[in-house]
Amino acid sequence: MTSAPEAPFPYLGRELDAVEGVAYARLSCWVHCLRDALYATGVRDTARALAQPVNFVVERTPEGELLTLYGGLDTEYHAPRFQRGVTAAWETSPGDPQRPDAALDLVRRELARGHAVPVSPRLAGMRHSEFYRVPYFGYPHTFLVHRLESDVAFVADRNTRKAAAFEDNRGTVPAGELREGMAGAPVLVWDAHGPSADWEDELALLLARSVRQMTEPGLPQAGLAGLRALPEVIDEISGLPARRRLLQMRVSGPLQRQVSGDRHLLSRVLAEDPVLRARGPRTAALAARTSVLLQASSDAVLDLARAVFLLAGSWSAETLELCRRRARDLYEADARAVEGLAGLVSGGSAAS
Repeated sequence: MTSAPEAPFPYLGRELDAVEGVAYARLSCWVHCLRDALYATGVRDTARALAQPVNFVVERTPEGELLTLYGGLDTEYHAPRFQRGVTAAWETSPGDPQRPDAALDLVRRELARGHAVPVSPRLAGMRHSEFYRVPYFGYPHTFLVHRLESDVAFVADRNTRKAAAFEDNRGTVPAGELREGMAGAPVLVWDAHGPSADWEDELALLLARSVRQMTEPGLPQAGLAGLRALPEVIDEISGLPARRRLLQMRVSGPLQRQVSGDRHLLSRVLAEDPVLRARGPRTAALAARTSVLLQASSDAVLDLARAVFLLAGSWSAETLELCRRRARDLYEADARAVEGLAGLVSGGSAAS
């Protein structure tokens, strides 16, 4: 049993948004959980630590069916790379039916280290979750476990049912439900060490990879080319029988939670970065302008996500045209942001 802290950290609350100006609603759930878990252990530079190179990918199954859309924060989901000494890796919980309680061994181990634990269990049997009766759609949801007792788990989850009576995203779930959901499911095991490289080098890599991923993608529907293809993707889904669910779960949701975040987070980093300011007024001004452009791109992602959600709920030719227009607006906003990033790279950042 892990004892409760005297002053519980407000996991997944709004406090960190005020500290670093990073809106949690624009972060993927697993990055949001990691950010708060880091902050609870004293890490105070999570924006620079977790910032990812800007990206965009239309991911499809081998048969060509749209699976999801993702951005920089989820490009390396299975083997994430961070800065400032932060490391993380997904480990699979034991799924031995002869030892069902072993499913929580990894969670207990990480709690014993003083870490809140991001977990991605199967949610079908977890009554607190808004995905309780929603079929799995190919992208796992992550929430935090910050205390575990024999019969109950104390968790933080930003996607809960009203009946769960969570307060500020915090509540409890039966330990048996967590145990069943965690069998064979992944746990994000993380650490925060001292930085192994100078921030100037880490930032140079972030900028160079952003430009490369957006202008020289390895897939036909990735980078700026993927954004240019978005109107066709929306048209494609709009003609399918299951368009409502597909538009909500595979377009609108991923845009909001998996694409807007990398632009928003890197914008916050560039806004007041000391390395770029030290290079003189011209570079400082370009960094500030690029920060604004990245935020405008993040906002354009959300504008498109809202239009697609509206289309899913009430299809009309007018709303479909609105989605196409919002997609074109996003492409133009992202192209301008990438131009700014390229200027920072060519202006002195060392590419990798």
